[in-house]
Amino acid sequence: MFTRRMLFKILAAIGAGSLFSAESESAAAQWRRVSAASSTGHWATPGDTYFEVPAQAFGVTTTEQWENLLDDLDAVELLGRYVSLKSASGDVSRITGRCPFGRHGADSLLVDSRDDTYLCTDCLAGGHALDFFARMEGLSLPESLRSVGKLMAAGELQGKRPRLKRFHRIIEAIDRFAHESLICSREGASARGWLNQEGVAAGMTEKVSLGVMSYALGEQLLGLLRAVGFTPDELEQAGVDGWMSCWEDRLKAGESDSTLLLPLRDRDGYCCGFYEQSLGPESALAWSSHVFPYGYQLLAPHRSNRLVYSATNGQAVPSSVVLVERPWDVVLLAQEGLQQAVYVSPLDLHEYHGRFNQFLLHVQRAVWPIYSSDLSVEFVRNLCRLSPHALERLAFLLLPEGLRFPEWLGHHGLVVGEARFDDALSATELLGLCG
Repeated sequence: MFTRRMLFKILAAIGAGSLFSAESESAAAQWRRVSAASSTGHWATPGDTYFEVPAQAFGVTTTEQWENLLDDLDAVELLGRYVSLKSASGDVSRITGRCPFGRHGADSLLVDSRDDTYLCTDCLAGGHALDFFARMEGLSLPESLRSVGKLMAAGELQGKRPRLKRFHRIIEAIDRFAHESLICSREGASARGWLNQEGVAAGMTEKVSLGVMSYALGEQLLGLLRAVGFTPDELEQAGVDGWMSCWEDRLKAGESDSTLLLPLRDRDGYCCGFYEQSLGPESALAWSSHVFPYGYQLLAPHRSNRLVYSATNGQAVPSSVVLVERPWDVVLLAQEGLQQAVYVSPLDLHEYHGRFNQFLLHVQRAVWPIYSSDLSVEFVRNLCRLSPHALERLAFLLLPEGLRFPEWLGHHGLVVGEARFDDALSATELLGLCG
């Protein structure tokens, strides 16, 4: 069975090379290059060095519109307009059909609905689903993207939107249930005590829609979700079953299963997951990653890579932002009056420099509070992996060791803090300090 890694190795061998020219290279070759780039966890965007065609060439006005269109696309639906496809035992990673680009076997065409790629095992034609559409219609890449966008706008292609809408409804229901549980349940009383201890005002609890969950509450929630018509497959796909298993494991281990939930919303305002903080006495203040990564990444993998948490969640990210290392810092700083703090998940230059590059394309300036101890050789090396455009937008605020940024701002005050932001070091100045 062909795996994603094998597919991308083949594509890289037959299509990857130097940066392409939009005038001289075919749509197929362009998409092979895009697909090969995505195998590293860096999905190419019009603003990246991997992809030099401006967003306007695709009939969209912003990079995010381009990315969202790709996320909404369903390869099986698109290729099914031209080829009869069948699934092997329901495996979404192995949907087969007859390749239209030559005389090949009935099952030579493999379609992976998870990343919307295709590959013919005989002729090695392959790439993104839009590559297939471009070849069948005789269109360039910009023309094919505009055409698919029109088909989706007219309702001739549904894409993943119906499934994504159902997923959002599940997560929104969980968000409402968790928030109401914080207000009126037994677990909620314990959570409110924890919040009070952390110095969080009741108004912030409402503003960011904090919630609480536990295994017992989860059983109630599952019953409600099933009662309103969500199927077991939908709940499993959303990751709810796996979440329940985690609580059950905590109970078996004798740990507290009560957790505080901080809802994570996308730029359209939809709740798509949560950050989770255990409320047990043994727990340090350490927020976990998204509680529902599986469901969201399955339906909108690249959109999940662009999630940013801020106090204005569900709205446009401010043009000037302050980067923080924990989602909880966003809440604490908002309470101090700093509304432009954002948490980019995960803020890890080593593994996710491409994702960080993408985020910086959407802002004019990003101040990053750091400590002298952060300025390691590895940090500098990873910083240099960012694109020149990203580095131009970055500035660094050096903090005293041992003092977390919310504490520092609380001590100095918002007026002094914002004045220090203006004097933050540019990336060039920081690299100069590091030698």
